[in-house]
Amino acid sequence: MQSFLSRLRILLGTYGKVLALLLMMVLGMLLPGFHVLSFFIQYLLMVMLFYAFLDVEVRPGTFPKSVLWVLLANVAVAFAGYAILARFDDTLALVAFVTGIAPTAIASPVIIGFLEGRVEYVAASVLLTNVAVALLVPFALPFVAGTAMRISTWEVLGPVLFVMFGPLALARLARRLPGKAQAVVRKGKVFSFPLWLVNLFLMSAKAADFMRAELSAPLTTLLWIALVSLAICAVNFGLGALLGGRIYWQEASQALGQKNNSFVIWLALTFLTPLIAMGPTFYILYHNLYNSFQIYLFERRRRGD
Repeated sequence: MQSFLSRLRILLGTYGKVLALLLMMVLGMLLPGFHVLSFFIQYLLMVMLFYAFLDVEVRPGTFPKSVLWVLLANVAVAFAGYAILARFDDTLALVAFVTGIAPTAIASPVIIGFLEGRVEYVAASVLLTNVAVALLVPFALPFVAGTAMRISTWEVLGPVLFVMFGPLALARLARRLPGKAQAVVRKGKVFSFPLWLVNLFLMSAKAADFMRAELSAPLTTLLWIALVSLAICAVNFGLGALLGGRIYWQEASQALGQKNNSFVIWLALTFLTPLIAMGPTFYILYHNLYNSFQIYLFERRRRGD
């Protein structure tokens, strides 16, 4: 019995986080009604970012050049996907562009923090890609969509800067507290992963509700959109790993692979069609599944399996 309990503890230690992540995703998909609570996502994310930023120095002069390559790849993948698929299907081409142009997710520093990577690298990518894409999209979208449209750069950029710089500023202030006060604040780090589980549940519920409410396309069209989204996800994580080199492969992979899909879903719903928005909606599922896999591998390595 004791041997069984020991093996069970090892099993839960290695697979527990992954099982919890997958369970939250499944529950979110099965309970789409909880999307009404999705407004909590950004506030939970700000708490997690605060704890992620407590131990990092974010200084523009210290960022590796590969962060710039991540930005260039972000734009290149979007336009290349559009150019390749425009020969065959205009809808799939737009899906590829909208899915690919999404900048680095605001949550990516949190995942890198779980993986004990360099949070400052991914934070730099969040700021750089979100600013650049917010400036680029008003010019690029009319070009690929063939229509005239007005997009406010601040409407895109404002929420990102608020969610990123708020926790960053608070983390800097917390580091100036006396030692005992800092120790009390840092104890809250243990809640980062449970908060991520709640966030993942709400994001999955939001995606499931959108798919249920907006879906009217033929199944074959949806399958093609799902495949295009999956291909872009695989290219992003793989290309990012190559651009980061031996030292920053994990951070660059995360920076290019984990996307700010909420932004491009809003973009598609506001200026294009709900069908185009299905590309980044599928992407939400893919990059969260990959994040779960990465955490599983990390936990195995940490335990020497």
